[in-house]
Amino acid sequence: MKKMLKNKIFWIVLGITLLGAFLRAYHFEDWMHYQLDQARDFRVVHAAIVYGPGELPLQGPRAAGSFLRLGPLLYYLEYGSALVFGDTPAGSVMIILILNILAIPLFYVFLRRFFEWRLSAGLTGIFAVSLFMIVYSRFGWNPTLVPFFMILFAYALLRVTDDDRNSGWWLVGAAGALAFIANMHFVAFVTVPIIAIAYLIWTRPRIKWTWWLLAIGVFIFLNVPLIVNDIKTDGENTKEFVDVALNRSGGDNKNTHNIVDKTVRNVGMHTQYYWLVLTGNQFAVLPELKGRDIRCNYDCRHGLIFGSVSFMMIFFGMIGWALLYKNEQNVDKKNFLRLVLLWGGIVFVIYIPLAYDIAPRFFLLNVPLMFIMLGFVLNIISTRYKKIGSIFVIGVSMICIASNLFFVQKYYRELAQASTNKNFVLNHSDKILKEKTRVTFSQMMKITDWMESKYRENGWPIFMYGQPEYKRAFWERVDTRNIPRDHIPKDLKSVYREGNYFIVIRTQSNQEGFLENFLKCLDIVEKKNFGTLTAYYFKAKEDCITDEKKIFKEKPRDPKFSKDVQPRYLWRQVFEGCTYNQKTDKCEK
Repeated sequence: MKKMLKNKIFWIVLGITLLGAFLRAYHFEDWMHYQLDQARDFRVVHAAIVYGPGELPLQGPRAAGSFLRLGPLLYYLEYGSALVFGDTPAGSVMIILILNILAIPLFYVFLRRFFEWRLSAGLTGIFAVSLFMIVYSRFGWNPTLVPFFMILFAYALLRVTDDDRNSGWWLVGAAGALAFIANMHFVAFVTVPIIAIAYLIWTRPRIKWTWWLLAIGVFIFLNVPLIVNDIKTDGENTKEFVDVALNRSGGDNKNTHNIVDKTVRNVGMHTQYYWLVLTGNQFAVLPELKGRDIRCNYDCRHGLIFGSVSFMMIFFGMIGWALLYKNEQNVDKKNFLRLVLLWGGIVFVIYIPLAYDIAPRFFLLNVPLMFIMLGFVLNIISTRYKKIGSIFVIGVSMICIASNLFFVQKYYRELAQASTNKNFVLNHSDKILKEKTRVTFSQMMKITDWMESKYRENGWPIFMYGQPEYKRAFWERVDTRNIPRDHIPKDLKSVYREGNYFIVIRTQSNQEGFLENFLKCLDIVEKKNFGTLTAYYFKAKEDCITDEKKIFKEKPRDPKFSKDVQPRYLWRQVFEGCTYNQKTDKCEK
């Protein structure tokens, strides 16, 4: 311990970690991203806190655009986090913040498998302040833990081939990390096992068969909830997995793009996000190819310089990998290069058919490689030009760090303005969260407080309507305050005299057009601005009232599911021995 404290490298890495921790935790709860998926997840965790862990489901959230469900390990982590840090949205995702902070020193340890300490520290410094990494560390969502578990998985996999007495334990650790990754994102679920198998076949580690059995056992154990749910539903999720895998392997469902178009698009997307991850700048763009036409729109013309530089950096990174692999004699470092090749190559190939459907979160799977590719270039320069090499490494690292810090403070300034500035406009395309404007958790809390104040005045239930990305979040906030609520039907067939009616929309939206239909039966009583969100309070028009008040039935604890969709069992239902009946929408013994 004393030796570690005297080691300057320890203090440098600690300083980098603390800087990254500060940037990730800054106004964490107030400015937290909290929308549709986050409200859905907290509802699950909150029920388990209130009624007990038996309310936790055996499946996780649905993979986007399908009925396939991922594993529930994220919910279990968030449940444990809520037990420790409080039954609040911020408390439930504190574990995500913590693990993403721990990813910083873990990344340094991983980099040291190949790079010397100065270059590893420089790359870790960029990782710590990267705008892309910071944004995805500050809220709850199943993909946000992918970088941490990918780094852990990759490091453990490298240690498997160290051929020492701990190799077996590292194999078990890699299997555990793989299970968490598979629970976090569908594409990772498909891709990472291929990477693992390819690497193990290439390197052929000498490990006793008992360790292989234990590793497989750990992976299966962590996926027991999924297995049990599939047994109770006759394999519905497995069938859905096969269907989604076959459909998504075709990528563009409309078949409007050929393989060349998709490959060029894939290169362009990787180029954009390579630049964004390393600098925080979101304007790198390359021309697109469609058939024989090369297309460069307005954004392309203004971002072509950044895109060209980014493309060249990736190209030189690939050249750097080839030169390093050719000359490397150390077996451990050679294995590092092999893993990087498989990791980057397999992900790239998998993404080709998906090229026109790639979302920013997809790059959480291979984001560590973007720093490593830069590292290959800097490694060769610092090795061949020793006199200026160290200065060059420090210079490039500081430029990337400074650029990211500039865009991080710009991002935080936007979040600060979101709560108070009704004239705030997001003047650039958001390529990280695809947000149309900035909306913070503190804004939602203020609007919910306002809604609750009306309820306390007259005791009438809340009827609320809003844009899809915010509506469920407000419903969840109202539900946790035990206030009866319902949505405002767009057809206005049910209008009650005793009702507090609210509509929440983005301030910069076409408010007149959005409200036009509702104003047929609702009169505006009050309009209140909350920065980038505007809320309206209405009362029902006499000639539209269909009843005095709505009678609310007690909500059942068991979740409801759509017809012909596989049920997601709760642990309580499994231990009760009931089976879900689609006709009655109940779990029956």
